[in-house]
Amino acid sequence: MTQKFIQIVYSNPVQGRDDEFNEWYDNVHVPQLLAIPGMLSAQRYTLLDSEMYRAPGGRAPEHRYAIIYEMEGDVDATMQKIQEGVAAGQIVMHDSLDMDSWRLAFWSPYGAKAEAK
Repeated sequence: MTQKFIQIVYSNPVQGRDDEFNEWYDNVHVPQLLAIPGMLSAQRYTLLDSEMYRAPGGRAPEHRYAIIYEMEGDVDATMQKIQEGVAAGQIVMHDSLDMDSWRLAFWSPYGAKAEAK
C-alpha cells in the first residue's frame, strides 16, 4: 500500500505584495506542483485572528498563509522532482514570496481519524 501523508507549508508574501503572491500561488504554483506524480491535492488557508493569541502564554503565528498538500509515495523522491522542476524552470517561483520566512514539514497519520458524533 502506498504511504499517504501531508505536507504543510507556512509562508508570507513580501510586504505589500499580497495580491501578486496570491495570484501566483493559486494560478501558477499550486497547479504546477499538482502536476508532479505523488502530489494529490492542495488546500490553502489564511490566518484567522483569535483572542487566543493575546491570552497569557499565547502569541500570533509568524505566518499569514498555510497550504496543506496531500501526497503519496516517497516523500524524498517527490521533493527531488519538485527541486528538479524548479532548477529547470518548469516550476516557477515568484519574487512576491518571502523566501526567508517560509517553513515546511511532512506529517504521516498517527492513529485513526476521529470524527464528531
